[in-house]
Amino acid sequence: MKNEVYNLIKHTSYRERSLVGLSAALKIDSEKEFQSMTKALHDLVEEGEIYRDKNGIYHTFENKQLVRGKLELKFQGYGFLIPDDEKQPDVFISKNDINTAMNDDYCLVEIIREKAKGKFEGRIVKIIERAISQVVGEYYNGQIFPKNYTNDIVYKLRKQDQRLVKNNQLIKAKIIRYGKTFIKECALEQVLGDFDDKDIEITEVIHRNNLIDHFTEDELAFAKSVDQNVIMEDVKGRKDLRQETIFTIDGEYTKDIDDAVSVKKLANNNYLLGVHIADVSNYVTEDSVLDKCAYTRGTSIYLANSVLPMLPVELSNGICSLNPNVDRLSISCEMEINKKGEVVNYSIFPSVIRSKHKMTYTAISGIINGDESLITEYKDIKDDVLMMNELRIILENVRDKMGSIDFETIEPKIVYDDSGDIKDLKVRDRLDSEKLIEEFMLAANQVVATHIFRMKLPFIYRIHELPNQEKLNQILKFLENFGYAHGVDDNLTQFNLQQILKNVEGTLYEKVINILLLRSMAKAKYARDNVGHYGLAFDNYTHFTSPIRRYPDLIVHRYLRRYLFNNNRQFDDELKAKLDDIALQSSKMERLAMTAEREVMDMKKAEYMEQFVGDTFTGIVSSVLRFGMFVELPNTVEGLVHISSFSEEMEYDENNLLLLGKNTKKQYTIGVEVKVRLVKVNRLLGKIDFELA
Repeated sequence: MKNEVYNLIKHTSYRERSLVGLSAALKIDSEKEFQSMTKALHDLVEEGEIYRDKNGIYHTFENKQLVRGKLELKFQGYGFLIPDDEKQPDVFISKNDINTAMNDDYCLVEIIREKAKGKFEGRIVKIIERAISQVVGEYYNGQIFPKNYTNDIVYKLRKQDQRLVKNNQLIKAKIIRYGKTFIKECALEQVLGDFDDKDIEITEVIHRNNLIDHFTEDELAFAKSVDQNVIMEDVKGRKDLRQETIFTIDGEYTKDIDDAVSVKKLANNNYLLGVHIADVSNYVTEDSVLDKCAYTRGTSIYLANSVLPMLPVELSNGICSLNPNVDRLSISCEMEINKKGEVVNYSIFPSVIRSKHKMTYTAISGIINGDESLITEYKDIKDDVLMMNELRIILENVRDKMGSIDFETIEPKIVYDDSGDIKDLKVRDRLDSEKLIEEFMLAANQVVATHIFRMKLPFIYRIHELPNQEKLNQILKFLENFGYAHGVDDNLTQFNLQQILKNVEGTLYEKVINILLLRSMAKAKYARDNVGHYGLAFDNYTHFTSPIRRYPDLIVHRYLRRYLFNNNRQFDDELKAKLDDIALQSSKMERLAMTAEREVMDMKKAEYMEQFVGDTFTGIVSSVLRFGMFVELPNTVEGLVHISSFSEEMEYDENNLLLLGKNTKKQYTIGVEVKVRLVKVNRLLGKIDFELA
């Protein structure tokens, strides 16, 4: 029926392409046939083969110039289509041709005229994918007010649902009628809680971003069916490392332990570094219910003091976690490393281990720094820890010579009291023990990626492309103005960026330049095609070390098992396409997780600062914009001093990133220390407003 309907539309006159005309042409004489025809029409429209105009006439897309892309809708009602093909110019869409589309909708647009050379006007003929299909917000008197609400769109809850909701409740609703007006009709999906409930802002972030906060019955049943003890059948064929001195190093409250480490000195005075990673792929098999669950989630998400795990606790905290004094399955990467930091030999193999201790970063740092009580308590691994620290320093120096860029970002640490309320907000210290684990994981990830790359087999890599040249040029110009550009040229080499960081080290600009350089960087992502990792200066890199909480790492393990342990090196286009899809999904979920985590952290900072409204603080100007400047306090809290709050009219100098007082000529630029007063806090938005004190 579909082919018949399509050919009829393609070859008949305009009037015959209406529903009535098509029925007559097809000689429809029963309800069943009519339903079959309308289903065919619906499917063809959904597949983008045909479209229906405002007069109810169906058309094919032949002989029309069509463009796909994302709509950028303006407040005034018109918009621009940003085409998928970056070489194509943006397409202007008038208010009358928007066709119910909303901002960020993915649309199919027909070019209707060329307004001027290279400037086109079009009309939206199909909305392929809605950017917003649901709304999460506060209910009040028939309306839903989402976070960052603006009055250009009204979300109305349909009348039959209004009796199910109370004012000031957080609700989730589905948009059921977009319409051509600014009013969108919604159907209630869920009441999420009252606006004064504890941690309601985290609930809002979870539901607005469609994060999955529970496991299905099937997923839980599968997890509970997994034996919590290593069975003898699974140990067969593995290298037995249970007698070796292997231990884990993590944060105090970590329960999902992915990695363990070991070290020895060989007869030739080289180091034998062992990185032993939980073999999650033994339990989460391809296409199983938990594999599909992990693929969808992509990663564990850490929201303040709570976590949305990628896998149920029976695996993440149980049989897969490398808990002390119990047998655990792992995949090990043992590397022989000489005094120059060169990996001269290595092996990757399935193993069974028994971790001797669950060590913390604090305890390991204490041993490194000579804490006698800790040295006595852990005398069996004291020498191993000191040897690991020796190796850590060697590996750090090697990366530095390679051009690997280390951004010294300051991370906040929230301290909670026994009732779960925020007690304090501090800067989190980055300990030598954390650097130690970081270096060992980097080494293992690099070795695994290099091994498979040389085998020329399809794989998942962690890639990082070149930074944004325009943003880098702006940073260089800024540094030149303040005398910090010595030893730096216009090239995009990692050594140039290293030099910039060294030039500003210990100055007021250190943190700000770190942040600006980070923002100029491309986002690291997962891909089957290996282009190297710019920031680390590695030709080959992957993520192998966190399969409990990252799906790409689980896939890396699965393909190590396939290629190396099972000796199956057959692949086809279908396998490549599958890896491309996994890389795309994993990158997407990683970005979503980072956004949600950052939002929640901003909210928690705002919640902590509510008690200090009216107080004065000393901070550093962290960024300067046309509408004001952001000031960061020593505890990492950042707030806006809006340009309207200044005591005089200010001019914005974009080249030098400064605000200049028109009368006093007083300058405010990045890195300047200022005193500010906290005037307003919005916990739900995670926004803080300062004024100059």
